[in-house]
Amino acid sequence: VPNFVEMQYRAQRAEVPANLEGIRYAAIAYQTAHGRLISEEIPRPDAFPDQRERPWKAGSGFDDLGWEPEGKVRGSYAISTTTATAFKVKGFCDVDGNGEQAVFEGSERVAVRAQSDTMVY
Repeated sequence: VPNFVEMQYRAQRAEVPANLEGIRYAAIAYQTAHGRLISEEIPRPDAFPDQRERPWKAGSGFDDLGWEPEGKVRGSYAISTTTATAFKVKGFCDVDGNGEQAVFEGSERVAVRAQSDTMVY
């Protein structure tokens, strides 16, 4: 049973890096097409992810990027500009609900990768 539960957590957490890669590619395409970057530093859909899935809310910089997830999400997502031509994407989740967040980051030059221990869900 513990192995099954851990596999469920891993599958649920896998949403975050996959969505961040989508955001990252959308930001690169947007910058190429428009010559500028989009910033959405307030985590979406909210800053308090836990075990529950939450609906994605329209009305943010992600709309301008042309990115939105398919259905509800377990993670929270943000994109910030670091210079006029550089950005960082960040996502986090807490699918096991223990209060410790799994954190992932990427940038225009670096693919998304885990910033927290791989055993944090």
